[in-house]
Amino acid sequence: MDKALWVVRDKITTRSAIDDLMADATTRGIHDVVVQVRGRGDAYYASKLEPRAETLANDGFDPLAHSVRAGAAVGVRVHAWGNVFFVWSSGEGTLPKSREHLVWRHPEWLLRPGGVKYLDPVGGSDWEGIYIDPKNTEAREHTLAVFTDIASRYRVEGFHYDYVRYPQVTYADAPDDHAQVTELVIESAKRLRKARPGIVISAAVFPDPDVARERVLQRWTEWARVGLVDLLCPMAYRRDTSDVAHLLGKARASAPKTRMWGGLMAYAGERALLRDQVRAAEQAGCEGAILFAYDPAQRDLLDIFSAA
Repeated sequence: MDKALWVVRDKITTRSAIDDLMADATTRGIHDVVVQVRGRGDAYYASKLEPRAETLANDGFDPLAHSVRAGAAVGVRVHAWGNVFFVWSSGEGTLPKSREHLVWRHPEWLLRPGGVKYLDPVGGSDWEGIYIDPKNTEAREHTLAVFTDIASRYRVEGFHYDYVRYPQVTYADAPDDHAQVTELVIESAKRLRKARPGIVISAAVFPDPDVARERVLQRWTEWARVGLVDLLCPMAYRRDTSDVAHLLGKARASAPKTRMWGGLMAYAGERALLRDQVRAAEQAGCEGAILFAYDPAQRDLLDIFSAA
């Protein structure tokens, strides 16, 4: 059974952190890492299209380039993880410092949920942050250019979509707006595969296809059926292992021919639970499991995850 790690952007800000990641992975027989390089409309790599991430020092260090090199040296495949429509959030309630960020440069691209000012990073209880409007052609084109730029310049194993959806169906003008989400997935597949033949296109998705379709306009079963994605990662984040088994079983049945890694949550200290949930993913028919998320402070969970 394949094992993989989601690696959030705060874990790749230095060379030493990336070297530790690769050592932690390869010594445990984990050969795929999904590294977040576009978190909030910013760049954890060398980009001329989006601003350098605020958490990176202004020293020219390129986290993605170093990840690819370090991974190649120890046999770890690097997948570039890009958040698609979700382009900004801040725990402090602040907007991007860089005036080059698309939030400032193109406010007309942004999704404007009812009752929330679209440049105001404070919203209702279901408001995650600022999204671009999937219906905006220029916003989609910019996103596609970012993804293609990454795939063409870095020797990545794959490209991984996250937040390839609406925040909620209530933020869409009509239920048929799912077509614009799928339009990006269609065009992205063409461009990524042209830029890097053989690239593995993957997506983190809501695990229940009915919920994905109705609640966030994410029709991933259709993407799988026509080959727009090569690998699905249903996010079965539940403490109850029976819930995990049910969700992954339903996901597997909904995309029976597409490679699937069951997405599992790393709950601190819950070693037995993680072991059981890896087994549940395997019994559901998943070819692998992917853990959210890599944390060097929880190497005990990495041990369990890799051995289960």
